[in-house]
Order: sequence, then C-alpha cells, then structure tokens
Amino acid sequence: MNEFDEIRNYLVEMKNLSTLMIDLAFSSVMYNSEDIAEEVYLLEERMDDLTQRVKKLALKAAKREEDPEQLLSIIDLADINERISDAAYGIADIVLKDIEPHPIIMEIMEDTEEELGRVMVRPGSVLIGKTLQQLKLPSKIGTRILAIKRGTMYIYNPREKDEIHEGDVLIAVSSDLDKLRKLAGEEFEEEED
Repeated sequence: MNEFDEIRNYLVEMKNLSTLMIDLAFSSVMYNSEDIAEEVYLLEERMDDLTQRVKKLALKAAKREEDPEQLLSIIDLADINERISDAAYGIADIVLKDIEPHPIIMEIMEDTEEELGRVMVRPGSVLIGKTLQQLKLPSKIGTRILAIKRGTMYIYNPREKDEIHEGDVLIAVSSDLDKLRKLAGEEFEEEED
C-alpha cells in the first residue's frame, strides 16, 4: 500500500469519526450522559493520532512529488477534521465538567424517556453472532444501536446485516438500557423503587 492509499483510508476514517463525534457529543448533552461524553474523549485521541499520521505521510510523499504544494490540501483536510473533533470534545466537556445546561436543553431532556449509554457484549451473551435484523432490538426492547465499537474501530449507523461480536461495545439509545445490558451479559444493579 502506498502513501496515498494510506492517506485516503485515514481521511475516510477521520470523516466518519468526526461525524460520529459530533452526534455523540450532542447526544451526551441532550441525554446528560457522562458515559457517552467519555467516548467522545476517546475518539478525540484517535483523531489526534490520525491527523499526525496523515501529515507525516503527506510529508513523506512530498519528497517524490513534482509539485508538493498540492499536498497542502491533504494537510488542510486533516486539520479541518481535527478542528471538528476538537469542537465535539468541547461540547462533551459540558457534561463532564458538570456545567448546568441551558433551560431549553433541560426542557428537551424532561420530554424524553430515553437514555443513552455504552453496553459491553460479554462472553456467552445471546447477542453474539446475531445480526441487528435478527435481534429486532427496536421493536422487542425499544433500543436503537447508534454505533458499534469493535476494538479501536467504529461501525457508525450500523446496518441490519451487521453482526454483534463478543467484546463489542454498543452505543445505544433506549427507553430501558438495563434490558440491553441483560441481553449483553453485563452485570448491573437494579434500582430499588
């Protein structure tokens, strides 16, 4: 794989990550979810790494280019994605610094009965090896999977044919996340009434 193939792959990942980060950052504020705000922090670290890789590869490729100035657009694109991720980081920071949300946001939060969170798929879970289509989580337990984190990679807006694997982290919005946690094999403490 040459530098330009690697650069292309990294830029595609950066685009997908910046989109995911903005969605998760706004969701973390709307649902007041520290869990999701922390996920944005982790993604920001990945974005920093990708930005450095793209810049190094562009500099390496510049040595062999007749007009290396053309590579400035690649560096600019990496910087733009980095700024988007920094903005998402700033949004998520509202939740983690426990800044009181504006009354409009509080009003929206009161109107929703859903919560947003991360759920780890544990060994032996009934979810393992099944596609989202087979699981029918929205209709069965009122849960929508926004993203699947598999190792360091993210599947953003997973499709019906995407399969759940052991160790996946499901980023989900649900009227009852405990139902998803139970299916995933996570231990949780039930709140007493």
